[in-house]
Amino acid sequence: MKKFLYLSFICLTFISCKKDNDNNTTTVTVLSIGDLYAGGIVFQVYGNGTSGMVARTEDSGIMNHYEAMDLESNGWSVPSISQLGTMYIAIGQGADNIGNFADGSYWSSTYVGPINNRSASKFNFANGNSSSGWNPILNFRVRLVKSF
Repeated sequence: MKKFLYLSFICLTFISCKKDNDNNTTTVTVLSIGDLYAGGIVFQVYGNGTSGMVARTEDSGIMNHYEAMDLESNGWSVPSISQLGTMYIAIGQGADNIGNFADGSYWSSTYVGPINNRSASKFNFANGNSSSGWNPILNFRVRLVKSF
């Protein structure tokens, strides 16, 4: 009887074990600085390369700050002054300029001053310098960014 129970246990063990044929594989895209992705050029990568920031491949034009801020939609936005600095170093004139940035100033989303007398910050891709206190009615270039 013990032998029968032992053999039954072994048989049930083998029968209940089955091979998982899990063909559900997930493809992970690992990106690097300069890659084209999600409608832009990767200029910042976080962690293992699966998230970061892209800049549009072209300028959105030359306009005042108010018009620039109105362009924000579908996840695209005017970059912060810090993001513009990162773009300059990674894909702008501070590198190989694979982003085709003009030698000129670009609006940032960074404001300074009290709400009733705000001025905006800009980044100059000709020399890599940022500055604040600019009247928002002045016209500078705009390059939108998006996270992925």
